[in-house]
Amino acid sequence: MLISQDLPILLTLLSAAITAILAGSLLLPRGQIMVSEAASHAVLPGLVLGFAFVGNHGWEVLIGAVLVIGLFVLGVGWLRSRHSLGTGVEIAGLFPVFFGVGILALSLTGLEETGTIDVDHVLFGSLELLIWFEVGSWADLARPEVWLSAPSQMITALVSVILSLGLCGLAYPFLHRSLMDQQLARLQTPVASAVARILEVLVVALAAAACLRSAGVVVAIALFSAPVIAAWAFARSLWQVWVVATAFALVGVALTYGTSMTLLAIFDVEPRLSGTLALWLASLAVFASPAARIFGKSRPLP
Repeated sequence: MLISQDLPILLTLLSAAITAILAGSLLLPRGQIMVSEAASHAVLPGLVLGFAFVGNHGWEVLIGAVLVIGLFVLGVGWLRSRHSLGTGVEIAGLFPVFFGVGILALSLTGLEETGTIDVDHVLFGSLELLIWFEVGSWADLARPEVWLSAPSQMITALVSVILSLGLCGLAYPFLHRSLMDQQLARLQTPVASAVARILEVLVVALAAAACLRSAGVVVAIALFSAPVIAAWAFARSLWQVWVVATAFALVGVALTYGTSMTLLAIFDVEPRLSGTLALWLASLAVFASPAARIFGKSRPLP
């Protein structure tokens, strides 16, 4: 393995996947998984504006993502209470607006011309461009100064997963009771419901920022939903959903690398990693439910 190139890709992918799994697990039991998928598009204006204000991919970009996703979720809730066209219409109506504003902001700020953030990488990711020039061996990871040269996409993904794990870990008893017990969820107080929504916004925003900065919209949609859907066929508790979904994501990453190397060796073609991963994750989600029934582990989706 060429550590300077493969390691940042793996760390970025796995960090983005775990953050997306945490976000998806908060939404799937309530039938709102499409919010997280739409958020992978809607977060773009926050990333662009955050970078435009500070000129780098620092923590300000994550703050921009959180603010925009908060606005998006509030907008979805507001529209949902003002129409009777069916579930999901408000999401379908809002996320193109946010994504369009993000594309327009790319042009107005000039970031698209510089290649700092461009539409191609937003849609299809930039995993193949992640190179950690200062890392030549595993021992280099122990040197603090080496991390200053790490790819910004990888740092965003790592910071996102650390914050998401911290938030979900601290709130785990509350999350487990409210998400896994539908009767209890209906009895939540307004304060508890508000806390749940704030936590949801933060985790979804972090996941959307991590995915969009590295893997792109295509694989972000798969990361948010496929591992959690696959895990729900086997898991009986929230922590099991997280563990099983992470295992599915690891299998997907391994299959993606195997596919890429095989096609390169046989046909001299190197497929885009993000698209290959999206296909494998979707395939694993499709086959998870029949496999669970075969092994007697099947449970209905919430």
